[in-house]
Amino acid sequence: MIAARHLILQEINLRPSGEWTPGGDWAMVRVAEGSGYCLQTGTARDFNAGDAVMASLTAGVIFRASQLGGLKLEYFFVLPECLSGLLTVMEWRQLAEAAGTAAARMQYFPAADSVAQKFTRLAAQPQRDNLAMRSALLQLWAASVASLLPAAGAATAASDLRERFRQFIGRMSEVELAGRSLTELAGELHCSERHFSRLFREEFNFSLRARQAELRLQHARQLLAESDASVTVIAQESGFRHPGLFKAMFKRRFGVTPSQWREQNQAANPKT
Repeated sequence: MIAARHLILQEINLRPSGEWTPGGDWAMVRVAEGSGYCLQTGTARDFNAGDAVMASLTAGVIFRASQLGGLKLEYFFVLPECLSGLLTVMEWRQLAEAAGTAAARMQYFPAADSVAQKFTRLAAQPQRDNLAMRSALLQLWAASVASLLPAAGAATAASDLRERFRQFIGRMSEVELAGRSLTELAGELHCSERHFSRLFREEFNFSLRARQAELRLQHARQLLAESDASVTVIAQESGFRHPGLFKAMFKRRFGVTPSQWREQNQAANPKT
């Protein structure tokens, strides 16, 4: 998925009986015109003008036009990896967990629902690709997904240190996490580096180093798409001291070198 498609309102027209499966980590879709069906794991729900759906990538949702007429859909994708400055580390984990739950696989909002009505008002705006619209789409998705996340301050049975760890990490954005050393993090929590690393792995099921590397690579990918800076400069700005190591890690993660990814992104999203 090309990062530039994040929070961009788009549309697709399906012919009678035509089908479409959305991509993206999260998708919000509404019926602009016509009628059809929303299919998921063998079940079908009528999908009529004004109705909306939110679904995660794991949902396997298919939209199908009726046999009698076409179906015009308006939609946008949300990529949490592009929200690292907004999401805390704990919110990122909760979203990842929610995406795999039955409740998140498909949430349906009939045309009379406030979420569907707000989506309709946004889709009617003449300007679709500007800061105000992207902010409004993000707010719409955030309000829709909030019900899937645990309530803030939910009680948990844990040791004092573990609870302090959860509160500490829950206030920290992923940008902060990527830029902090293990020594700094452990020092602020007043525990040993080994203990902090163990708590992080137990909480998130992967190491601190692995998550920091992933965040830095995602940040580098955004910089490659949004700036003309050299690969060496982007490596440094993303927290990699050695450009050679950065290129190797980038290729291992995304399958292409940083320069190749930039070329592919520019070809897919030419500047106007």
